[in-house]
Amino acid sequence: MVQEALSQFQILFPLPQRCIILLVAGLWLWYWQISILVKIFHIDISQLIFSHDPTEFTPRSSPSKLVDSTHRVVTRITKIIIPWHILTCYLLHQCNGDQHYAPEVWLVCLLNVQPACQFITIFAVLFSSSAMLLRCFKNILWFGNIEPKPLRFNYILITDSLTSYSKPLIDFGLYLCHLVLDPLDEKCIVTRGALGASINLDLIIGITPVTLRFTQCIREWQRSITRKEANAALFNAIKYSFSSPMLMCTVYSRSHPGEKPGNSIYWFMLMSSTYGFWWDMTMDWNLGIFNFSSQGMDRNEFLRGHRIYPKFAYCIAMFIDFTLRFAWLWEFISGAGVFDGEANIFFLQTLELLRRWVWIFVKLEAEASAGESSEKTPE
Repeated sequence: MVQEALSQFQILFPLPQRCIILLVAGLWLWYWQISILVKIFHIDISQLIFSHDPTEFTPRSSPSKLVDSTHRVVTRITKIIIPWHILTCYLLHQCNGDQHYAPEVWLVCLLNVQPACQFITIFAVLFSSSAMLLRCFKNILWFGNIEPKPLRFNYILITDSLTSYSKPLIDFGLYLCHLVLDPLDEKCIVTRGALGASINLDLIIGITPVTLRFTQCIREWQRSITRKEANAALFNAIKYSFSSPMLMCTVYSRSHPGEKPGNSIYWFMLMSSTYGFWWDMTMDWNLGIFNFSSQGMDRNEFLRGHRIYPKFAYCIAMFIDFTLRFAWLWEFISGAGVFDGEANIFFLQTLELLRRWVWIFVKLEAEASAGESSEKTPE
C-alpha cells in the first residue's frame, strides 16, 4: 500500500524532536540570560538562584562561576543532541523515503526510540551536573512540594517553565504512547496516535504542570504567616485554577462530539490570559501600571521607582508579554495562523518559550531590585 509522503517540515522536526529542540533552545536562552544579567547589568544571580544547599557550610558559587558552569553543561548537551537529531532525521528519511518499500524492522525500532533516549540523556546530564536541580525536580513532582525561602525562587522558575513546556510535553507524551503500542510503525515519531487523545492523555499531561504550580500556591497559602502572604498565594492559585474550566470544556466537547462546543472555552481563555497578564505586570514584575491597590495608587508609578534596566526595556517586555499571551486570540479573530498545520503549532510553542524567557528576565530583575531596596532601607 502506498503511504502518504512526509513533508520536509515533518522530516526536519518530527513530533517528539520538537520538544527536544525546544529543551536545548531553552537551555541556551537561560545561559544567554544569566550572562547578560551578570556581565552587563551586574546582577548577583547567586543571591537569587541557589545552586547549593544554603544550610551546608560550602562556599556560595560566584555569579561568574554559575555562568561558566551553565555554559559547560549547555555546550555538552548541544554537542550530544544536535548530531543525534540530525541522525534521527536521516533515519526518518530512510524509513519513509520509498513509499513502495517497507523498511527493515530493526531500522524502524532504532528510529522510534531515538527521541526517548535523547530526552533521558538531556535530563541525565542536567541532574548529574546539579544536585540542587535534581532535588527541586523531585520535590516538585512529589505533589507540588515547594521549599520556603531562600530556595523558593528555584522552585518557581522551574515549575513556571514547565507550564510553558506543557504543549511540547503533550506531543512527547503522545509519541511515547504510540511507541509503546506500536513500536514498529515507521510513522511513530511524526503522527499523534488516536489512543492518546481517546484516553485524554494529552489533557492529563497538559494540566499536570499547572496543577503542580497550583498545589505549590496552596501549600504556601497554608503555611503563610502574614495576611499579605496568604492573599498573594491565594490569588496566585486563582490564576492557575483557570485551567480547570478549560479542561472540562475540552473533555465535554470530546465526550459529546455531536454537539457544538460553543464559545465558553474562549471566554475562559480570555479570562486566563487577562488575569495572567495583570499578574505578570503587577505581582511578578512589581510594575505600577496596573496596580490598583491602595498601596499601588499611593505609588502612582507607571513602572517602578527602583529599576535596573532602561525604561524602554520594560515597555518592550510588556508589549511582548501582552502580544504572546493573546496570540491565540489574534488567530481566533483572523481565522488563520501564521503558518499551516504542524509548522504553526511549533511556531506557537516557540513563541511561548520566548515569552517565558522575557518573563524570567524581568522577574529576576524585580527580585534583585527588591533585594537592593530592602538593603538600603534603614532599620
